[in-house]
Formats: sequence, C-alpha cells, structure tokens
Amino acid sequence: MKKYSILAVLSLIIFGLASCGSDDEPTNTDPDFTVVNDDIAVNAVFEDMDNYTIQVLQSSGIAFRTQSTFTNSICEGVMVEFDSESQRIEIDFGTGCTSSTGVVRKGKVILEYSGNFLIPGSKVTTILDGYEVNGLKVEGTRTLTNTGIDLINSEVTLAVKVDGGKVTWPDGTSVSYSSDQVRSLKLDDQGYELSITGTASGVSRSGVSYTAATTSALEIKQDCVDSGVFLPSSGVIDFVIGGIPASVDYGTGACDKVLTVTYAGGVKEITVE
Repeated sequence: MKKYSILAVLSLIIFGLASCGSDDEPTNTDPDFTVVNDDIAVNAVFEDMDNYTIQVLQSSGIAFRTQSTFTNSICEGVMVEFDSESQRIEIDFGTGCTSSTGVVRKGKVILEYSGNFLIPGSKVTTILDGYEVNGLKVEGTRTLTNTGIDLINSEVTLAVKVDGGKVTWPDGTSVSYSSDQVRSLKLDDQGYELSITGTASGVSRSGVSYTAATTSALEIKQDCVDSGVFLPSSGVIDFVIGGIPASVDYGTGACDKVLTVTYAGGVKEITVE
C-alpha cells in the first residue's frame, strides 16, 4: 500500500478465485482488487496497536528508556495502569477515545510481560478485551519475544506471533488472521523504525483463504504511522490466494498510499483511500 494495510503485519490482499470450466472457457486470473481494503484495515489495526504499545513500554521503564509522561498522541483521557508486581499493564480506552489523528479506540488492551524487555527471552503478551478501532472489533492474542538486542544502536529483534486473530466489521463480516514474524525495532531521537519479515495466513471477508510471505523486508516508520499512514513504506509480499499468485510492492520509502500489484494478468497500481 505503499501505504498499506498488515500487518502485520501482516498481510492479506484478497483475490478472486480462478474460474473453472471447459477448455474453451477463459480462466480468470485477475485479482479482485476491491478486497484490498480488507487487508489494509487488518494491518492498520495491528500497526496502530504497535505504535502506542511502544510508547507504553517506554513509559513503564521496561523498554529502552523511560518516558516520564505520556503525550496525548494515544488519545486524551486514556487510562494506563502499571502493575509491576504482577507484571501487567492495562490500557483502558473506555467507551470511546479519539486520538489527535482521528483514530477512535474503545475497550482494553492488556500487556502481560515476563521481565525487562531489554533481556533476550523476555516476552510481552497482548490480550484484547472488548477492543475496537474505528468500529472494527479486534480479537486474538499477540506475543512479542525478545530474541536479541543491540544496546549500542538501541535495536531489538522480536519474534511476533498472532494467534486467533480476527477483525469484525459492523455488518458482521470478518477476516481471520494468524502470523509468524521477525521484527527488527530500532529507536532513536526521531522515533522508531520497524523492519518486518515473516509469513501470514487467513480467510477474507468473502471466505477466500490465503497465504502470504515477505520476499523483501517491510519497512515501517513512526512518522508515517503518526501521520495516519499505516502501510509499509517499502517491501514486497508474495501472496497465494485461492490458488492465484500475486506480488505486492509497497515502493521505495515514501510515506504514501500507493502500492503495485503484479499478477498473471499484468501490473496494477492501487491508491488506498
């Protein structure tokens, strides 16, 4: 996308099934581009969650450095409770909390951690309780495990796993999602940058099964996310959806909402609204 969508991510551009028939009938190998929005929405949800989770972990003192106060970039009035004894952080958006960029969140996000996140082997498990983003209900468990750290460059490598992921629209349709990723997180005075590789699979709102794998690392920048662009600024994901292969290229680094899809029928540039 060149502004994405997934996550987380993440990851799911839905394409139409190839039509079946006699040898005289043409086979449709064109993706159903209308369902790209499904993928965008799911990944945006998880990248948004990552964005404020990093802020919360820094504020707790279990990440790279402690921030003494919260900015209202998460949303004014959000309640964050730190319980160091039980190693638990609860982020409560209540019945509705709107960020400065217009993101509306409600419900709770609970972070359970095993220790200081600077220590390799430490984990942070995200549990969702009635959580919604812009009217989308989000379910599932997400586990981040520190698999290595470079203190000199303030960089940590994370194994990120989503189990039982599900995003439900107000009309009752939903996307199921699971993933295994490796994320390299680098923090500096300008914010954070993420480099993501891995695989994902799921079922779209229209019932189409898919798999996805990154062939060129996805790059996500905090300044892009803060501006409301949750798509990777670069990177490539190869999909197989309903038996149809397609490659999605997010570009070369710009914070925009343009992506290029290459498939059997040709190449199409898509601008995400």
